[in-house]
Amino acid sequence: MNDLVKTVIEKMTLKIAVLLSVMFVVFLYLINFSGIGVIGLQKITDGANILDFEFGFSYEVAKNMLSVLGVDGRAFYLTRIIPLDFVFPFSYMLCWGGWIAFLVKQATKMKWCKYLIFIPCFAMLFDWLENVGIIVMLRNYPDFSLLAVNLASISGMLKMVLIFCSVGTISMLLIASIGNMIRAKK
Repeated sequence: MNDLVKTVIEKMTLKIAVLLSVMFVVFLYLINFSGIGVIGLQKITDGANILDFEFGFSYEVAKNMLSVLGVDGRAFYLTRIIPLDFVFPFSYMLCWGGWIAFLVKQATKMKWCKYLIFIPCFAMLFDWLENVGIIVMLRNYPDFSLLAVNLASISGMLKMVLIFCSVGTISMLLIASIGNMIRAKK
């Protein structure tokens, strides 16, 4: 694993990081702003939202949100949004992991920093676990289990925390990289 991390960091370039960012933006658009994503769902449900946007939810909240979606909304969520929401986390993991790898190479000599690329990897994994819980709820509606709700809710909260940590890590490494460039010019 150590060799893989080292190789990713050594091979990461600004060009690759930018290309990964473009891919991420495409999937961000598809899942949030296109007719096959959340906007499409909101059109057929008069503005109802998805569980993925909640920072934790109870059984009652999950049941109410899925009820508001109606039959067509739940089917759309399951067949359109959920498949995208397995690719989307992969795109943000590659994008943010790429930027972290690139900036670790630029900004720091501390060997432990290379492991920061795992933060977006864990965010992706928790996003996928959240999706599994939501799939179980959608397929078994209205009789889904508390276990499915807890899996989706807790995984979703961990996903959001790790997304915040990924963006924060990139910001801190960018600041360190800029600081190194300024010191090098002096």
